[in-house]
Amino acid sequence: MKKPSVIPLLEKWEAFSSENPQKDIYAFAGWLLASHQEDLQNKRRAANTDDRGNASKVAILITRLHKYLGIYVKPAINQLGFSRELEYNFLYQVSRMEKPTKNNLSKENMVEFSTGRDVIRRLIDRKLLMVKPDTSDKRAMLLTLTSLGKKTLEKSYELMSGSFTDYLGDLSLKEQSQMIALLTKMINYHTQKNNKAILSYL
Repeated sequence: MKKPSVIPLLEKWEAFSSENPQKDIYAFAGWLLASHQEDLQNKRRAANTDDRGNASKVAILITRLHKYLGIYVKPAINQLGFSRELEYNFLYQVSRMEKPTKNNLSKENMVEFSTGRDVIRRLIDRKLLMVKPDTSDKRAMLLTLTSLGKKTLEKSYELMSGSFTDYLGDLSLKEQSQMIALLTKMINYHTQKNNKAILSYL
């Protein structure tokens, strides 16, 4: 095995002794340790800077992709009679969740309860959702789809299927699976960190 060169160490000793002629080898060892710690801190700072840069890039890309998704699904959303994408999201999630309460549905969408209740009220007014009492808890009211709500969702699948396929662009099936795995990992991290049980319907 090739032995490491001692030349860099000798050069450091010469630099140290020229600045500190009265210091001994123990002081030199302390000086080396302090220099090493400083180098480690500088590397950590550089790594943190890279992390922040990567986080910014990912945030910008995800925001951009969300805007493109809005462009793709907006014609179908309008054709279904929804004024906002959030209304459709609420209807879809009721179909995927097990008869949620109003509060649970609002949490799933990560919106204020007052906002969620307004959206739910509009969906009830349109006869897309209905409220039923919870047989196990008389104080709780559960949300379920009406027959019209089910028909609206079935129609939405036909209208949006092409949009969602196009949204994935030219990603291969392997790349799609990798993307889902990475996004799921991010979601799970933030779910645990913020103590929010979201995306339970996936």
